Amino acid sequence: MGIAEDYADRIRAPGDMEHITRLHAVALRYRRILELGVRSGMSTAAFLAAAQASGGHVCSIDIEPPRVPASWQDSGLWTFTLGDDMTVPLPPGPFGLLFIDTSHSFEHTAAELDRFAPLVEPGGRILLHDTACFPGVRAALESWCPPRGLRWDEWGGEFGMGEIAVPGASLGA
Repeated sequence: MGIAEDYADRIRAPGDMEHITRLHAVALRYRRILELGVRSGMSTAAFLAAAQASGGHVCSIDIEPPRVPASWQDSGLWTFTLGDDMTVPLPPGPFGLLFIDTSHSFEHTAAELDRFAPLVEPGGRILLHDTACFPGVRAALESWCPPRGLRWDEWGGEFGMGEIAVPGASLGA
């Protein structure tokens, strides 16, 4: 099964990734995507289908081996790094889209924003999954954004998705 077919299958049974088609639509705008947290590859499938359509590339990091088709590694569209996202070497940026779906704790999510947001290019997006069901994710957004003059928007839904639009200036390190 190819990437596009795999993505189409996942649309029919999105599980907790209720915004899978919207993720794909957003990802189509950016050639380079950085994903923190893969698990079974629901978001990854949307990002890879977008990368295939746009000539882009997806870099993913997860502390556990992902449960995804082996063919993804051979596609040339995906680079996977196994390890703790707070200790692995930073992938070379910039990225147009940063997607965070990892531990869901306040401390870890805020630390991920500190570490990876500077890799997002001006005009890019940062998306955080599970804002409605994990208070730590929402709290991290609410505390991280204001000191930087940023705001975040909620996509809604049972699980939630937070979105930060990166301004025209770099978030810098």
